[in-house]
Amino acid sequence: MSHGQFLSRAIKVCHIAHGDLWAGAEVQLVTLLSSLVRIPGFEFSVVLLNEGRLAKELRRLEINVTVIPERSSSSGRIVSKLVGHLRKNRADIIHTHKYKDNILGAIAGKLVGVPYIIRMVHGLSEPFHGTEYVKMAFYERLDGIMNRCMVKKLVAVSLNIKAVLDKKYGSDKIVHIHNGIDLEKVVVKKDKWEKRRELHVDQNCYLIGTVGRLTPVKGHEIFLEAASLLLKEGRNVKCLLVGDGPLKERLKELAIQLGIEKNVILTGHQDDVYDFINVMDVFVLPSLHEGIPMVLLEALALERPVVASRIGGIPEVIEHGRSGLLVTPGAIKELAQTLISLLGDKHLAESLGKAGRKRVEGYFDAGLMAQSVAQVYRTLVFEGGSR
Repeated sequence: MSHGQFLSRAIKVCHIAHGDLWAGAEVQLVTLLSSLVRIPGFEFSVVLLNEGRLAKELRRLEINVTVIPERSSSSGRIVSKLVGHLRKNRADIIHTHKYKDNILGAIAGKLVGVPYIIRMVHGLSEPFHGTEYVKMAFYERLDGIMNRCMVKKLVAVSLNIKAVLDKKYGSDKIVHIHNGIDLEKVVVKKDKWEKRRELHVDQNCYLIGTVGRLTPVKGHEIFLEAASLLLKEGRNVKCLLVGDGPLKERLKELAIQLGIEKNVILTGHQDDVYDFINVMDVFVLPSLHEGIPMVLLEALALERPVVASRIGGIPEVIEHGRSGLLVTPGAIKELAQTLISLLGDKHLAESLGKAGRKRVEGYFDAGLMAQSVAQVYRTLVFEGGSR
């Protein structure tokens, strides 16, 4: 089809996503599509493998959302339904986000003859053990085959991820586009001091916290170990952990072992995370592995001073000493000392928070991200991905 023929109608893009969680990749997909739908010349549909919050948020954008429930559908059945959806919607591009949706989406796209498949890589492989390791190794191998043979472009959300993908698939196949955040949607609904009262945190208490799935890669145990060192020094500190996940009971046990259970608040999953981030004196991200975490951008947008691990794409967001502070991942004493330095320097904490907000405004805006993704779509369709 010629360039002129393509210009006569919208480019049809079908996003395929797992949709089982509401975490960084899912938030990023909603953020991306929220901006993409405002750009003329495109028509979007989404296929999810699970009903849940992601589906709910996407429907609010008035996007055509189809759910093929993986729990009641075999892989073959999912591919068959994907084929039907793609034929009906005549997709020009399939845009995938994780292992399973990329594997099944690429197969369905090949059967239908969809010209272009894009795989967005939100993060690198996490460490797994036992049967989970075997399962994920199998998925990764299949995913790699799809990326080499069927995927036209891989979008890396950080330079760190791009460097790894360049080595695996060749730099011509990789596009780097930073995650972005819609600053207009980062809105606090409840007064900071009212929220702290709800949490039973007085004005004189130093509240350090984090938001994220309670999984090993997020480094919550390191966070609690560091907090225990602050408390041993007699600091008036409480830890706020917002999120849920498989480590919840382990973290409760660790807090008891460290003797700090009265100073640890585990809220479970929360929808209004901005209200929780806003009450923190310092936002901590002690991750052992990350891409460009959405929650980091959110904390910076809320002008929270941030202490984060020097890992993955985090140093691309945080300019150490200017828009936040970076520490060695897994270094408990270093994390504790860095938190103490902020505890004793309100001016530094305030300046880091303001600089962090400016950093996000200048480099991690959702509109910029969407325009870059839209240009990848146009280049593929109009020029066959030649540049």
